[in-house]
Amino acid sequence: MAPVIEIPEDVFRRLAELAQPFVDTKPADVIHRLLDERDAAVRKDGEPSQRAIVQRPKPLEVRVPRERGVSVDISGQIITADSVRDLFDQVLRLLAKNGEVKRVRALIPYKTSSRRYLIADRPVHPNGNPFVVPVEHGGLYMETHKSYRTAVSQLAHFLSKCGLSLRYLG
Repeated sequence: MAPVIEIPEDVFRRLAELAQPFVDTKPADVIHRLLDERDAAVRKDGEPSQRAIVQRPKPLEVRVPRERGVSVDISGQIITADSVRDLFDQVLRLLAKNGEVKRVRALIPYKTSSRRYLIADRPVHPNGNPFVVPVEHGGLYMETHKSYRTAVSQLAHFLSKCGLSLRYLG
């Protein structure tokens, strides 16, 4: 059994402010990340490393929309992508490689709203409009016309339905 600690309310609020949506699901996740950042920021001689401190990834919700690139961990598989299109392409290939296509097909078409699909077996939304920027692999199509934030959020939700986890890394 893990040790239990009490955290004062003000400290808990501060941890909640540091939590990254869809990444940190409990206070221990925030504490782990902060400790990892601290460890990375300390050189062998015990002095802070300015390079390590400066290079922390920005949380998804504070990134400038045009910043390119994203890294995610999908059930232990790290994906680094240049764009939402690249991310979704790599996800489709990962799902095929890991034999998850049957599980995915059981969930498609997967709606993100009454007018849009995230993934389908043809690149057409429920309202009849074609996908704006589709990516295809193995007969599965994903709509990639999204911001990073929306893409990661919707992808995390969809993958959870497939029994997979997504953790935003930066």
